[in-house]
Amino acid sequence: MKKTLLAMAVLAMALGATGCSSDKGGETAATTVAESTTAATQASESAETEETEEEVEEESMTGVITGINGDILTVLSDDDGSEKDYDLSKAEITQEFPFAEGDLVEIMFPYETTEDPVPAISIEVLESVIAQNSDPTAVGTVTEANETTLTLEMEEGDSYTISIANAYVVAADGIAAGKEATVTYIGDLDDEAMAVKVVMEDSYDTEEAKLNAFVGKVVQSEENNIVLEAANEDFYTFVSDDMDFTQYNAGDTLQIFYTGTITDKEITADKVEKK
Repeated sequence: MKKTLLAMAVLAMALGATGCSSDKGGETAATTVAESTTAATQASESAETEETEEEVEEESMTGVITGINGDILTVLSDDDGSEKDYDLSKAEITQEFPFAEGDLVEIMFPYETTEDPVPAISIEVLESVIAQNSDPTAVGTVTEANETTLTLEMEEGDSYTISIANAYVVAADGIAAGKEATVTYIGDLDDEAMAVKVVMEDSYDTEEAKLNAFVGKVVQSEENNIVLEAANEDFYTFVSDDMDFTQYNAGDTLQIFYTGTITDKEITADKVEKK
């Protein structure tokens, strides 16, 4: 009797184990099917996306900006002389300076599109009017500064010493070490370039930061032009049809606000302040 009961118990355990094994196999199979379905769906979606992207053919044009209205640029084509509007709201833009009329640009757009304005895919400024009328700038952290020079450490780790004896300085708390500055300069950064403007980070958004000015000593003054000397003994000629410069004497230190670039042969003066 005991042997019979023992045999029945062993048989029951075996059947239970078989059932568990079967259930686990079912779960594994279901999981595998679900994972396969998900992977197939993702692969299908990816293929559809790639196919859609490949279907968009592009063409390009090069031309000059003749009008700017928000995200819409009017461009005169160099190829056929036609003038069209281009929508930049979804375009990839490559530029160093803001758009300006007269900029030479290259625009990519959908092939044979009939939309007006034309939806631009990308636009690159090849020649900037602002760049042609601006002096170069360097952005970095001031590590040292005195009355005549500052040392600027760039993001790449390079450091440059720049003369500031003739610079127009825009700073709420002065030129301070450990703060970021944007320096407009002429010359070679590797050879003690001359700063014409220093704007500290605490004054980036001010109206003063948008102006250009030069500080120097008067060498010669006439009714419509005046010559200033820099600390490095270079000379800069400022001109104006509206100002009389004869009121300033040789040796006076002036700060002259100007339009254009300090490297122009004759620099257009806008305003004069005696220092």
